[in-house]
Amino acid sequence: VILAHYNFCPLGSSDSPTSASQVAGITESTGSIIEVLSKIDSEGVSANHTSHATSTATSGFAGAIGQKLPPFSYAYTELEAIMYALGVGASIKDPKDLKFVYEGSSDFSCLPTFGVIIGQKSLMGGGLAEIPGLSINFAKVLHGEQYLELYKPLPRAGKLKCEAIVADVLDKGSGVVIIMDVYSYSEKELICHNQFSLFLVGSGGFGGKRTSDKVKVAVAIPNRPPDAVLTDTTSLNQAALYRLSGDWNPLHIDPNFASLAGFDKPILHGLCTFGFSARRILQQFADNDVSRFKAIKARFAKPVYPGQTLQTEMWKEGNRIHFQTKVQETGDIVISNAYVDLAPTSDTSSKTPSEGGKLQSTLVFEEIGRRLKDVGPEVVKKVNAVFEWHITKGGNIGAKWTIDLKSGSGKVYQGPAKGAADTTIILSDEDFMEVVLGKLDPQKAFFSGRLKARGNIMLSQKLQMILKDYAKL
Repeated sequence: VILAHYNFCPLGSSDSPTSASQVAGITESTGSIIEVLSKIDSEGVSANHTSHATSTATSGFAGAIGQKLPPFSYAYTELEAIMYALGVGASIKDPKDLKFVYEGSSDFSCLPTFGVIIGQKSLMGGGLAEIPGLSINFAKVLHGEQYLELYKPLPRAGKLKCEAIVADVLDKGSGVVIIMDVYSYSEKELICHNQFSLFLVGSGGFGGKRTSDKVKVAVAIPNRPPDAVLTDTTSLNQAALYRLSGDWNPLHIDPNFASLAGFDKPILHGLCTFGFSARRILQQFADNDVSRFKAIKARFAKPVYPGQTLQTEMWKEGNRIHFQTKVQETGDIVISNAYVDLAPTSDTSSKTPSEGGKLQSTLVFEEIGRRLKDVGPEVVKKVNAVFEWHITKGGNIGAKWTIDLKSGSGKVYQGPAKGAADTTIILSDEDFMEVVLGKLDPQKAFFSGRLKARGNIMLSQKLQMILKDYAKL
């Protein structure tokens, strides 16, 4: 549950009538969170016939549909990806989490749900207030549901251009649901799609439609015991850590603000709980393979306090993992009617490059093999070693190459070394090309973890020196 705060006046001024009215609005809206959200099912709630429905309101909301917010860009590095992973519970206590918290991991990856951080900037900027036809009291905005779809794994770092649009506006009687779609692109390639369902308490009853075919519908869990249950005890600092990913709402950090909003203490971000559960599903059913994560849908039902234990209950039905999340100490369901869609294993394996296929490095190794014919004997005499290269793509090994500078006049072939390799070098296809083009220093790549070496590491330095002498290689 989030309460938008970008239009709030400073709360330090107790004699400000504006602040006082806003605080009252916050208290009123948060006090009705459970009551309101519990009424909303996939078909919507019945209309509130006591609410005034006017043609002006109807036309106003209708006019907002299809309105676009100003496009924006979101740039991030490995730092932001790691900060997010730590914020949703990834830890070095689990060796399999290292790929999410250490940029030097050969398969370093962004958690799929980092995609919501990219999309939420459209809401945090207050752009909704500028949409014609939307008269919004941000003190009464609740985050009801969230959908995220990934079209390919998020890059480890990058700059994405985002476009946000009001997809639809629904009349739920006790409130209005605004459906916000945010599309994020790398150049012209669509990377991910967020759908935020925002509930405006008390704005309904204007005679608008109750359902929409544009909504990604929440789905009830199966009527049987879960197939897997995993728990996470959140830290007392969980909200303080998660907010560093960009949600600065004081409701999650300031005890005074939380008290004014009707809570005993600051509550955890709903999207933080969302991230915890998604991470557990990825771990349990996809072995942390981010390329298999296709989509997630969740409904926020009740708040969580930092320090409470999250219990994620999961049901596998084909490639869809249904789940709900509870607070273990109270039994309260805090995320309901949720699911994650995974790509079949066969789909992801078919996308893994075949040995040497579709890799830029292939051309380089083939060219080295051709040019060794001229200088091979002299290089063999100076190096006298066998190097095996593991070239990765998308975190998976895309090709193995061997440069044999120990026998004959030297040779290069695709595949693992036929005998024992003296040195094995592991790096991505992209980083390999950066090294070849002189844009990435191998030593810096090694110390940053982007290049890994096993065996006699000193020989790799010798190889680098020889290749400089024979720049044609």
